[in-house]
Amino acid sequence: MADQELWTELLKQMHRRYQAVDEVFRQTKEIADALSRDDRMAAQMLLGMRQEELDRLTESKEKIYLLLECADQQERTEILNLLEGKCEASLEASFEEKKIGEIGENIRRNLEKIVALDRMISVKLAGKDSFYKQP
Repeated sequence: MADQELWTELLKQMHRRYQAVDEVFRQTKEIADALSRDDRMAAQMLLGMRQEELDRLTESKEKIYLLLECADQQERTEILNLLEGKCEASLEASFEEKKIGEIGENIRRNLEKIVALDRMISVKLAGKDSFYKQP
């Protein structure tokens, strides 16, 4: 796969990944809202719906890793750092590289928010048996 084609396809996959993360975040907020109203039935239903989005996230990650097989080891490492929001694209980078870096950073931030909300939800649902309360 040509370099430009790889970056273009990675950008498409990152857009899909961002949409899925955004949906997981939205659903996680809805779960927290349902629990704040003591509506455990709605929370359980939303947890099932959120799992579908989490599955989409896993699929998108797998597609991205398949695409990365086209890159050499050094380029793969650089791309992964962009995808995971660990670094920014260089000033001379292409539009796609810069966008991937921005999206990667946005995804990383949203995932941190999701984990924080999920921690609260888990503690509310499971109390001392929460995953987050484990040593």
